[in-house]
Amino acid sequence: MTVVARLEGPTEPELLIRRLRLIINDNEASLIAARLERHERSVNQSIRQQQDEAYKESLRADQEKERRRREEQELKARLEMEERNKILEEQRRKEEIRRQKIELADQIPEEPAEDHPSTIRLMIKLPNGTRLVRRFNRDDSLKFLYYFVFCHDESPDSFQIVTNFPRRVVPCEPTAQCPDPPTFAEFGLGKSEMLFVQDLEA
Repeated sequence: MTVVARLEGPTEPELLIRRLRLIINDNEASLIAARLERHERSVNQSIRQQQDEAYKESLRADQEKERRRREEQELKARLEMEERNKILEEQRRKEEIRRQKIELADQIPEEPAEDHPSTIRLMIKLPNGTRLVRRFNRDDSLKFLYYFVFCHDESPDSFQIVTNFPRRVVPCEPTAQCPDPPTFAEFGLGKSEMLFVQDLEA
């Protein structure tokens, strides 16, 4: 606060009014300048606040953009890793199947003679239409039928074998519960049969 005039002692009202008017007139320019200065400070402060808010908003937008970019990169990297793992897993699976085919092919017994009393002749139709013909000993395990089909190049990786009529699933695949399936005779296959291979992954 600034003192612009000082009045001391008793003063007549009219004289007081005239002196006050003179004081106001003398200081009006200063008052206007002071008001303008306060207004300018207020405007400048408001502008700085707006600039600060705009900067903060821009910073928040940049941070959000960067966060989304990182998330997208992480998602892309994760998906690429999952895809690579799938490819590697499929390669390992195919390699394991290839190894099994080599191993199991050596376990399939030689075809018995056509005129042997225990010989049965099977025609096996694969899902792609390929027909296989093979002789087996009726007293051998059905697992050799599974090995024979499994080791064929055009066989599906996962399959089951069924008879035509009446339709029955041939229990030929060795499992942990049944490592040694029944024989051809025990299952009831005749001297000549037509069997169908069904792709379980189709």
